[in-house]
Amino acid sequence: MADLPILFSPPPNGQIPNQIGAQNQLSDQEIAKAKEFETLFLTQFVDEMLKTVDLDAATGGKDMHMWRSFMSQAMAQSLVDQGGLGLAISVEQMMSAYKSAGAGGNS
Repeated sequence: MADLPILFSPPPNGQIPNQIGAQNQLSDQEIAKAKEFETLFLTQFVDEMLKTVDLDAATGGKDMHMWRSFMSQAMAQSLVDQGGLGLAISVEQMMSAYKSAGAGGNS
């Protein structure tokens, strides 16, 4: 079976549109926490991937494994800054729904 290309064109501003209603806007601090959560998730993800790479051969040093966690975090932060996987948007939507439910909103 031939591999089919995945056609995806991100929105012009590089961000996934936010689906949160106007009455349930989150504070800047809450949005930052959602992005922080995505960064933490991606840090773990990238770190597991880097465990499979021979960093000694790539960098010429035997101590590179000590710096792997810092590199994982920097790569994850860079991914989130570029739009991430959309996990932060999902977390924001869940936080907004929770706030709405707590304020007497639907479900």
